[in-house]
Amino acid sequence: MRFKAVIFSLLFLAATSAALSIKAFKVTDVSLSVSESKYRGFCPHKFTFTGRITVNRPGTVRYTWMRSDNIPQKTHTLVFQGAGSKTVTHTWELGSKAMGTYKDQWARIKILAPNPLISKKAKFDLTCLPQVRMVRKIYKVSGGVFAGGAHVDWLEGMQLRFKLISGTRTLSTYTGTFSSMGSCFYTLIVFNAPGRYRIVVEPVHPTDPAKFYLCFNRVDPDMIWVNLSEDAPTAINQNFSLRWSWRHLDMGQEAFDSPCW
Repeated sequence: MRFKAVIFSLLFLAATSAALSIKAFKVTDVSLSVSESKYRGFCPHKFTFTGRITVNRPGTVRYTWMRSDNIPQKTHTLVFQGAGSKTVTHTWELGSKAMGTYKDQWARIKILAPNPLISKKAKFDLTCLPQVRMVRKIYKVSGGVFAGGAHVDWLEGMQLRFKLISGTRTLSTYTGTFSSMGSCFYTLIVFNAPGRYRIVVEPVHPTDPAKFYLCFNRVDPDMIWVNLSEDAPTAINQNFSLRWSWRHLDMGQEAFDSPCW
């Protein structure tokens, strides 16, 4: 009888020892960091939180995110095939286009199962600067160059370059093409730049004229001055007259002093 009792005690101790040697599944560590601890600039701005959850053996972890704004977050599940760590992320977009400050904001990871555990807070500060909308005001000059006399249809396809100049700087250019009616129209545009400008016109020369030279003698007037302001941002009908001439290639004449197409 005493022998059986001893055998039973030994078996009980062995079973208890084996049971104690099996570790319970648990989260052993949880850590968290944030992409930026401070941000100052245009909003809204997005912060990214990166967490690391470590377990001691295979199992399933349930966790959620906690934030300083107290908005409830979803519960997430993380499956481990063995002991080790896995990375989890969370993004939080905060702030508006208006100016504002968000001090001491934070997020953290809360382990719900298999064992309760909470990470340290990953903190950040956010300062939103106002976004000033830049309005582009358009200042525009338009008009045309008109040719008179016979054979104005010969000018069709010939080009003129128009320039809007302030001091020594050319702020806008436009290349116009003559129609068969002897007219060439242009529009010059600048943004956010009121002021006094002059308009000049010059020919654009092709490299290989076909049957004859058309010569750009001048335009009248030789330039036009315009004043553009916030109250008067456009100047229309800024027109020139073209003085031009022509000669056949087989005339054997020297090239004219004036530029020819």
